[in-house]
Amino acid sequence: MIGSNALLAALESAARARFLPHFQRVELRRGDVLHSDGQLIDWVYFPLAGLVAIVTQTIAGESVQTGMVGCNGGVGILEAFGSGRHRSRGEVQIPGAAVRLGVARYREMLRASPGLQRAVEQHLEMLVTEARQLMACNALHSIEGRLSRSILDALERSCLERMLPITQEALAQMLGAQRTSVSGCIAKLQREGLIRSSRGAIEVLDVARLERVACDCRESLAMAKEEIWPVSVEQQFSSG
Repeated sequence: MIGSNALLAALESAARARFLPHFQRVELRRGDVLHSDGQLIDWVYFPLAGLVAIVTQTIAGESVQTGMVGCNGGVGILEAFGSGRHRSRGEVQIPGAAVRLGVARYREMLRASPGLQRAVEQHLEMLVTEARQLMACNALHSIEGRLSRSILDALERSCLERMLPITQEALAQMLGAQRTSVSGCIAKLQREGLIRSSRGAIEVLDVARLERVACDCRESLAMAKEEIWPVSVEQQFSSG
């Protein structure tokens, strides 16, 4: 079960057997808020399927999505060893399931598992690399290219194949763009036969062509991942 998450796939068998009884399985329902800005950390979540949007809000009340966590990572894995307090809102964007662990148990598990320590370090390096790349992406690339990349990224991280249960409003928040701009791009991609849009969902019809439309940040991040994230962990993830 927990091997469906890339981080937990790195647990050694002894650590897995020791901590498995302490995990709780939870359903991720669209719109569920896993944590709020400023909230103390009680649980660390490891998605098995679905997607959690990390949303950052300004003092004025404006908000934008600044990250997404799916079966590639965990929610609260860094903050649990920092201030112990969330600095964003974690909201379920695509429904699925996760396992969660109390923060004290998570700290104990991380200390007990060198494999998990390495996986978390590599994941955090990848997050920093991604944040830097996407800052450039938002400034330099078209909405169409960014939208195509985001759709493909969301599919991968939610462990889905072609059908992405996501609204146009959520995609607009993901890109920090106007919904009308996103709607126009979706209509264009649909006319070209790359996707099919329905109420609350996007179906990818031609992955290869959508890859070609996606901005080159997707390729850049794939190359970075090959260097940062070891093949051994990826193989464990794929087989879990």
